Amino acid sequence: MTDFTRRSLLAGAGAAGGFLMLPGGWRQAMAAAAKTPEFLTFHGGGQGGAWHLGAAALAELSKGLWPKVSTTATVGAGKANVRNLGVGKIEFGFAFGFDVTAGYKGVLDFKAKPASKIRAVMSTNGAYVTALGKPDIKTFADLAGKAAAPGRGGMTGRVTYQYVLNELGIKSKVKEINSGYAEMPSLFKDGIAQAVVVIGSIPHPVIDEILSTHQGNLLPIDGKVAKVLTEKYNYEAVTIPAGTFKGQKADVQTVGSVTTLCTHADVPEEWVYKLTKAAWEGRQRLIQAHKAYKELDKTMVTKGVRIPFHPGAARYWREVGILKS
Repeated sequence: MTDFTRRSLLAGAGAAGGFLMLPGGWRQAMAAAAKTPEFLTFHGGGQGGAWHLGAAALAELSKGLWPKVSTTATVGAGKANVRNLGVGKIEFGFAFGFDVTAGYKGVLDFKAKPASKIRAVMSTNGAYVTALGKPDIKTFADLAGKAAAPGRGGMTGRVTYQYVLNELGIKSKVKEINSGYAEMPSLFKDGIAQAVVVIGSIPHPVIDEILSTHQGNLLPIDGKVAKVLTEKYNYEAVTIPAGTFKGQKADVQTVGSVTTLCTHADVPEEWVYKLTKAAWEGRQRLIQAHKAYKELDKTMVTKGVRIPFHPGAARYWREVGILKS
């Protein structure tokens, strides 16, 4: 039994008392739970980022649907969100398209523990790996003998950073500082880390905060390294346009993916249908939360989705003509 099913049934049991000891009572509790959730958990990403703020906006929209629902919107991490969704620990979470696909198929980092019950709700925006180095750091290769803050365990930016360093053969030569997004600006400004690595929408708030007071160089991921990441790990080659960040005079090549909002296969169809509808019709609320969601349009919804849509989401997207089959 998944965590969300257990929570809903226990809540129903508390309300209905001993009657739930009867089989019919359990069926009624399950039916009631399917109509009205007692609890909903939304996992985002690093504090202040698009996922974190998007999760909070979705929690707010869900309160409009079910005023009595207890919601939790909290920080998360790309791969960790896939794992939690796969086992039903959470109802909704953001993740990167390549992680979602790998989790569903049980390959790469999910080979030992596949997330075969993860389902798509919609893709919301593009995601870019953005690496910023000190003024004397112009490429990832320059980090040899230095220190970098690429995130903490479970964060996709950290995994990407490790892929890059492995391909360059310098992973053992760079000190890795375990940190979340909130600590990265001070680590960079204080000279503890000579580079930081994030993944998400652009412009990314961590990079913006650093460049508001300090100088730095965006580090490209291109050539052979980008080729390996796209062919072996399902990344996409993308470009950070000139002028995206303060002082950025030229385009910078990097890799990225799409952000996909996901759920678990056993979340009731009606819940997912209603939340999908509310998110699409109320997407201005998402845009207010973070401008990355300006990318959420009819084309973006299905972009990069290589796993099944949840039946509730699929039903809504067919109704509005976005999903054809």
